[in-house]
Amino acid sequence: SRLMSKLTADTFWQFACDVYSKNSVQPLLLELQDEQQKNVNLCLLLMFLDSLKLKLTPTQFSALDNAAALSDAQLLNPHRLTRKNLKTHHAHRTDYAVIRKQLLENELALEKLQQSLLLDALPSSISVNNGADNLALYLSEQDKNRLFQCL
Repeated sequence: SRLMSKLTADTFWQFACDVYSKNSVQPLLLELQDEQQKNVNLCLLLMFLDSLKLKLTPTQFSALDNAAALSDAQLLNPHRLTRKNLKTHHAHRTDYAVIRKQLLENELALEKLQQSLLLDALPSSISVNNGADNLALYLSEQDKNRLFQCL
Protein backbone atom coordinates (compact mmCIF):
# COMPACT_ATOMS: atom_id res chain seq x y z
CA SER A 1 0.00 0.00 0.00
CA ARG A 2 0.90 3.66 -0.31
CA LEU A 3 1.33 3.90 3.46
CA MET A 4 3.66 0.89 3.61
CA SER A 5 5.89 2.58 1.03
CA LYS A 6 6.55 5.33 3.60
CA LEU A 7 8.01 2.72 5.95
CA THR A 8 11.64 3.00 4.92
CA ALA A 9 14.78 3.12 7.04
CA ASP A 10 15.29 6.74 5.97
CA THR A 11 11.77 7.96 6.75
CA PHE A 12 11.81 6.14 10.10
CA TRP A 13 15.23 7.58 11.02
CA GLN A 14 14.04 11.09 10.12
CA PHE A 15 10.81 10.69 12.11
CA ALA A 16 12.75 9.31 15.09
CA CYS A 17 15.23 12.21 15.02
CA ASP A 18 12.41 14.75 14.78
CA VAL A 19 10.45 13.27 17.69
CA TYR A 20 13.56 12.62 19.81
CA SER A 21 14.63 16.26 19.51
CA LYS A 22 11.32 17.59 20.90
CA ASN A 23 11.21 19.11 24.40
CA SER A 24 11.48 16.40 27.03
CA VAL A 25 11.04 13.32 24.82
CA GLN A 26 14.66 12.21 25.17
CA PRO A 27 14.84 12.19 28.99
CA LEU A 28 11.44 10.46 29.23
CA LEU A 29 12.37 7.71 26.74
CA LEU A 30 15.72 7.18 28.47
CA GLU A 31 13.91 6.94 31.81
CA LEU A 32 11.60 4.26 30.35
CA GLN A 33 14.66 2.48 28.99
CA ASP A 34 16.55 2.56 32.29
CA GLU A 35 13.69 1.93 34.71
CA GLN A 36 11.34 -0.33 32.70
CA GLN A 37 13.75 -1.76 30.11
CA LYS A 38 11.66 -0.28 27.32
CA ASN A 39 13.33 -0.03 23.92
CA VAL A 40 13.56 3.56 22.64
CA ASN A 41 13.57 2.57 18.97
CA LEU A 42 10.52 0.36 19.47
CA CYS A 43 8.67 3.25 21.15
CA LEU A 44 9.59 5.50 18.22
CA LEU A 45 8.56 2.90 15.63
CA LEU A 46 5.19 2.43 17.31
CA MET A 47 4.70 6.21 17.23
CA PHE A 48 5.73 6.24 13.56
CA LEU A 49 3.21 3.50 12.72
CA ASP A 50 0.54 5.44 14.65
CA SER A 51 1.33 8.54 12.56
CA LEU A 52 0.90 6.46 9.37
CA LYS A 53 -2.40 5.01 10.71
CA LEU A 54 -0.98 1.50 10.52
CA LYS A 55 -2.30 -0.79 13.27
CA LEU A 56 -0.34 -3.82 14.46
CA THR A 57 -1.93 -6.96 15.81
CA PRO A 58 -0.59 -8.20 19.17
CA THR A 59 1.22 -11.00 17.29
CA GLN A 60 2.88 -8.52 14.92
CA PHE A 61 3.87 -6.38 17.90
CA SER A 62 5.32 -9.42 19.64
CA ALA A 63 7.65 -10.07 16.67
CA LEU A 64 8.90 -6.48 16.94
CA ASP A 65 9.37 -6.75 20.69
CA ASN A 66 11.44 -9.92 20.17
CA ALA A 67 13.57 -8.27 17.46
CA ALA A 68 14.23 -5.31 19.77
CA ALA A 69 15.19 -7.59 22.68
CA LEU A 70 17.52 -9.65 20.48
CA SER A 71 19.38 -6.68 19.01
CA ASP A 72 19.61 -5.11 22.47
CA ALA A 73 21.14 -8.31 23.85
CA GLN A 74 23.50 -8.86 20.91
CA LEU A 75 24.58 -5.30 20.18
CA LEU A 76 23.37 -2.38 22.21
CA ASN A 77 23.56 -3.64 25.78
CA PRO A 78 27.17 -4.89 25.48
CA HIS A 79 28.12 -1.60 23.81
CA ARG A 80 26.45 0.49 26.53
CA LEU A 81 28.18 -1.59 29.18
CA THR A 82 31.55 -0.88 27.56
CA ARG A 83 30.77 2.85 27.60
CA LYS A 84 29.70 2.65 31.25
CA ASN A 85 32.82 0.69 32.25
CA LEU A 86 35.02 3.16 30.43
CA LYS A 87 33.41 6.01 32.38
CA THR A 88 33.59 4.18 35.73
CA HIS A 89 37.17 2.97 35.49
CA HIS A 90 38.97 5.12 32.93
CA ALA A 91 37.42 8.59 33.03
CA HIS A 92 40.70 10.01 34.35
CA ARG A 93 42.60 9.02 31.18
CA THR A 94 43.67 11.82 28.89
CA ASP A 95 42.14 10.05 25.88
CA TYR A 96 38.84 9.37 27.68
CA ALA A 97 36.88 12.12 25.91
CA VAL A 98 38.01 10.99 22.46
CA ILE A 99 37.17 7.33 23.10
CA ARG A 100 33.82 8.24 24.67
CA LYS A 101 32.93 10.32 21.61
CA GLN A 102 33.80 7.41 19.31
CA LEU A 103 31.72 5.02 21.40
CA LEU A 104 28.74 7.38 21.23
CA GLU A 105 29.11 7.62 17.44
CA ASN A 106 29.25 3.83 17.23
CA GLU A 107 26.20 3.58 19.47
CA LEU A 108 24.29 5.83 17.09
CA ALA A 109 25.28 3.53 14.20
CA LEU A 110 24.02 0.53 16.22
CA GLU A 111 20.76 2.37 16.98
CA LYS A 112 20.31 2.95 13.25
CA LEU A 113 21.02 -0.72 12.56
CA GLN A 114 18.47 -1.69 15.20
CA GLN A 115 15.87 0.46 13.46
CA SER A 116 16.50 -1.46 10.22
CA LEU A 117 16.23 -4.77 12.08
CA LEU A 118 12.91 -3.65 13.53
CA LEU A 119 11.63 -2.69 10.08
CA ASP A 120 12.74 -6.12 8.80
CA ALA A 121 10.58 -7.70 11.53
CA LEU A 122 7.45 -5.93 10.29
CA PRO A 123 4.95 -7.97 8.25
CA SER A 124 4.59 -7.21 4.54
CA SER A 125 1.13 -5.80 5.11
CA ILE A 126 -0.30 -3.98 8.10
CA SER A 127 -3.93 -2.99 8.37
CA VAL A 128 -4.84 0.66 7.99
CA ASN A 129 -6.82 2.03 10.93
CA ASN A 130 -7.41 5.68 11.79
CA GLY A 131 -7.54 4.78 15.47
CA ALA A 132 -4.16 3.05 15.42
CA ASP A 133 -2.77 3.11 18.96
CA ASN A 134 0.27 0.84 18.77
CA LEU A 135 1.95 2.45 21.77
CA ALA A 136 -0.82 1.01 23.95
CA LEU A 137 0.60 -2.44 23.16
CA TYR A 138 3.85 -1.44 24.87
CA LEU A 139 3.39 1.39 27.37
CA SER A 140 1.01 1.99 30.24
CA GLU A 141 -1.70 4.60 29.65
CA GLN A 142 0.14 6.88 32.10
CA ASP A 143 3.51 6.63 30.33
CA LYS A 144 1.84 7.00 26.94
CA ASN A 145 0.17 10.22 28.09
CA ARG A 146 3.45 11.52 29.52
CA LEU A 147 5.04 10.92 26.14
CA PHE A 148 2.26 12.66 24.21
CA GLN A 149 2.56 15.68 26.52
CA CYS A 150 6.18 16.09 25.34
CA LEU A 151 5.17 16.35 21.67
